[in-house]
Amino acid sequence: MIIEEQGLVRAIKIAYRHGGYTVLNQGGEVTIYTEGWFMRCLWTKLPRKALATIVEHMGMIPDDGEAVAIEKDGQPQAVMAGIVSDDVDGWMGGEVASMASYVPVTFRGYQLFQEVSGRQAYGVDPTALAIIERATAEMGSAAISGGRALTWSHDGETVMLEAIRKTTWAWEWERTVWEALESVDLHKREG
Repeated sequence: MIIEEQGLVRAIKIAYRHGGYTVLNQGGEVTIYTEGWFMRCLWTKLPRKALATIVEHMGMIPDDGEAVAIEKDGQPQAVMAGIVSDDVDGWMGGEVASMASYVPVTFRGYQLFQEVSGRQAYGVDPTALAIIERATAEMGSAAISGGRALTWSHDGETVMLEAIRKTTWAWEWERTVWEALESVDLHKREG
């Protein structure tokens, strides 16, 4: 199992307070996503506390084939199938170009990952990263999907996290630091 129960519950609660999240029930699988993260697994593999949190926010579980958007201070809203399909395709549609792995570096609050066979760096929000089991995140590698998301998949579970690149930064010094980080292999240990 790659999904960390406490991290997923925390990410759901934060999403609930800040912009909401969408839950899709389809063919025995649950998909939960926001603008910054996406996860899919069988309902039977969804951590119990995450399920309880969704029920607490919605008052129910969506029927098979239904998607519901949930946010604080609002009623759960059914989402049209076309919109959900576009959202899911946006997350799942990127080609896997290479793999990235965890490096012990943070920059501007983002945990960095670097290509295994290159030097491009990707930043991930630590709150979203906590959805993934720590050992999987730190010891395994993630697929780089479409250059904009890091993806972990195992045994029917998929977690995708939005990844930032140097073009995200507004200030020239931030881009300069990012380029300097990419000029070295951050996986190497000195000594």
